[in-house]
Amino acid sequence: MGASDHLDDAQLLYDRAQTHRREFNARNGAGAKRLWDLRRSTSADGKAHTAELTLDRTILRELKPVIADIANNLVHALDHVAAAARVQADTGKTGRLYFPITHDDGAFAERIAQARLYIGDDWADLFTAAREKHRIYLAYLKTVKTLSNEAKHWELRPGTAGAHAVQWFAPDHHIEQVPAGHFAANDSYRFWEATEPFPNVGIQIAASFKIRSEGVDEVDLDSVLQTSSIFVAGLIAKSREHLAALAPAQP
Repeated sequence: MGASDHLDDAQLLYDRAQTHRREFNARNGAGAKRLWDLRRSTSADGKAHTAELTLDRTILRELKPVIADIANNLVHALDHVAAAARVQADTGKTGRLYFPITHDDGAFAERIAQARLYIGDDWADLFTAAREKHRIYLAYLKTVKTLSNEAKHWELRPGTAGAHAVQWFAPDHHIEQVPAGHFAANDSYRFWEATEPFPNVGIQIAASFKIRSEGVDEVDLDSVLQTSSIFVAGLIAKSREHLAALAPAQP
C-alpha cells in the first residue's frame, strides 16, 4: 500500500457526499417530481385561467435523509483523514481519534493538543493551518457536524424551502415577487390570473433552502455544503501532499 492510499477511504467518503449533493440538487428545483412545480388551471366555464407555483412538501420531507447523508459523509471523511494521519505518524497511541471540528478557539486548542499525541506535530500543524484558512466559515463546518450528530442520534433535520420570485419570458421578461415568508404557511402561490391561459413556457424561480438546528442559526444550506466541501477537499489534497513529501525517494 502506498502512502497516499491511506487517504483512499476519506476520498471515497468525500465523493459520496458529492453524489448526495447532486441528488439533492436534482430534486431541489422547478419541474415535475421536483420540489417546485407549475400548476395551471381553468375555471369550469373556461373564462378564467390561473397559474400557481407549488411546493411539494413530500419531497421536502424526503430530502431530509439526503441532507443527513451529505453531512455524515463529509464529517466521516474528516475523521478518516485523522485516522490516516495516525497510521502514518505511528506514535503508538491507540484509541478513537476524531477530526477536531469546533468553531471555538479554546476548545480547538484543547482538542488539537490531545490529537497531537496521536498524530504528531506535523499533522497537528497541518490541521491547524487548514482550520485557520477556513476560519471565516467555521460556523458552517459546525453546522455540518451538528446535522450529522442529530441524524445519527436524534432526528433528521428538516429544511425550510422558500421562493422569492417567479420569472418567465413570453413574449417579454416578467417577474412576479412572492411575499416574504409566504411558503412558511402555504403550499402554493398564485402568480397568474387572467382571461387568457398562462403562456406555454417554463418558469424560473428565485428560491432558497435554509436549515437550522439546536443552537445553530438559520443558514443557507447550499452555502454550508459548498464551503464545507471545499474544506474537506482541500484538507485531503494537503494531506496527500504531506504524505508524498514523506515518501521515500524511488531508486
